[in-house]
Amino acid sequence: MPSIDLTPIPVPSPTTLQEIRTSKLKKFGTVLSGIDKRPIQGSLYVSSMGLTDDEHDLTFHGGIDKVIHQYNHSHYPFWQSLYPEAATRFVAGGFGENLVVEELNEDNICVGDLVRIGPKDSTLTGGDNGCVLEVSLPRQPCFKLNQRFGVKNLAPKTHAENKTGWYYRVKEQGYISAGMEIRVIHRCQPRWSIARLHHYVHRDKVDLEISKELVAIHVLGDECKDVFKKRLQDAENKAAQSNQTWTDYRVHAKIMETPRIVRLDLQACNIDRPKDTSIPVGSYALLKLPNGLKRAYSIVTGNTSLFTLGIALDDNSRGGSSYIHTTLNPGAIIQIGDINRSIKSNGMASHHIFIVGGIGITAFISTMRKLHKINQTFELHYAVCYADEVAFTSLMSGFKNVIHIYDKSKGVRMNIPQILHNRIWNSHVFTCGPDRMISAVVSAAKDSGMADDEIYYENFSTDTTGDPFSASVITGAKTTSLEVAADRTLLEVMREAGLEVASSCETGSCGTCRIGVRRGKILHKGTGLSTEEQEKEMLCCVSRGQGHIDVELLD
Repeated sequence: MPSIDLTPIPVPSPTTLQEIRTSKLKKFGTVLSGIDKRPIQGSLYVSSMGLTDDEHDLTFHGGIDKVIHQYNHSHYPFWQSLYPEAATRFVAGGFGENLVVEELNEDNICVGDLVRIGPKDSTLTGGDNGCVLEVSLPRQPCFKLNQRFGVKNLAPKTHAENKTGWYYRVKEQGYISAGMEIRVIHRCQPRWSIARLHHYVHRDKVDLEISKELVAIHVLGDECKDVFKKRLQDAENKAAQSNQTWTDYRVHAKIMETPRIVRLDLQACNIDRPKDTSIPVGSYALLKLPNGLKRAYSIVTGNTSLFTLGIALDDNSRGGSSYIHTTLNPGAIIQIGDINRSIKSNGMASHHIFIVGGIGITAFISTMRKLHKINQTFELHYAVCYADEVAFTSLMSGFKNVIHIYDKSKGVRMNIPQILHNRIWNSHVFTCGPDRMISAVVSAAKDSGMADDEIYYENFSTDTTGDPFSASVITGAKTTSLEVAADRTLLEVMREAGLEVASSCETGSCGTCRIGVRRGKILHKGTGLSTEEQEKEMLCCVSRGQGHIDVELLD
């Protein structure tokens, strides 16, 4: 992706503050929100925590870096023309802004700008002379915008168009009122406008030198800075994946959670390991068992010092689950490789529907617990063969009122088409369980009009067998010819040939083992690639060629 022009941006001319808006938290759809802001007459005090009487949902907004939001009033005609069916909603205050202004926008405002709001033709600040604000970061729109305007995926459209507004932290307190002058009085980062930050947050995600530069900007708010920190950490982790490192963990406890599911608590052996390092929701761990087998299992709860897995005894076990159930005991040492997220949703849902079967519950417990903690709504539809197979009930006690259990032994069956047909507007569906359940959910979701980016699914195992095929693997100037038997994977054969290929889950979920496809037909398996990505890439751990294929290892 070509880089953008980073020449310094001139300081904009002073303009007038048209409106000040505040709100109390109130019920908004399925959540509490302070987005419904009303204009305030007269003067209002700006403290270090924002405007008097303005309330924030601290889950997503507020805090020192996000006490005041400003939006350009002239953006509203653009949204009205783009979404005429919702034109009456695109008016001042629609985006939940505190400050309504015309001329200042995402192209001429830079992070770190000191902005004075006060009487015209005066340089005084404080008290009746106004306040000084500091631009901290771009607004990262959340799903509430979709709900407010009745437009699905409006939130990502706002940053694609560079029309999100921005946040301030307060540098000097004072009274402000509509009609006062608003002026940039100091610019410390003239290269970094809000629009340019959006470009590197959402579009160009590969320029690591830019990420390093942005992490070093002390005035950039943590929410935005953390995006670039994570990007640098991910790049470092990816570079290390070809030389997989393994960390020793001890089996701290082993308890039968249900007659078929064992709970395994694993504790890091290295006492120097950072304590209580959080694990992203929806993550899995790659295990190397004492018998040499590698398996990936969802992390139910915990942190990198001590976490919990749930493992079902597979009737067709190839040695992983049977070893854990029958041989692995407390005190045993196993090795943990990568801990990665599997399903990564786009965060634009107003409501979440989880449809799981059996051990599939482990894929989503951490996600549901987080949604419950931040007051987002969801429902769980959980199918089991017998009532005593319901696992990890203690971890879900806080939201038992949204759990629907389907006990096959009592003839209670899940009606997937009905569940999805009756869904709340802008719901996303998440599913994990037997292949037939996943297929039924995906089919019913599409039949009910759901888009691909509203459907997420996790497979614990994938059939990797199929017809034999041949492959030419291109690495730089070298080409290696390989034959892949019906019961082997391309990943296995490439490694036997001495080719270094990074992998993690090896079930087609994470996307780590993706390679480029230059020529040939691919039978795609797994969920780690989007439909668009499958046009040029394949997952070599599960997908297979048809006939002969030419592939290349990606950098």
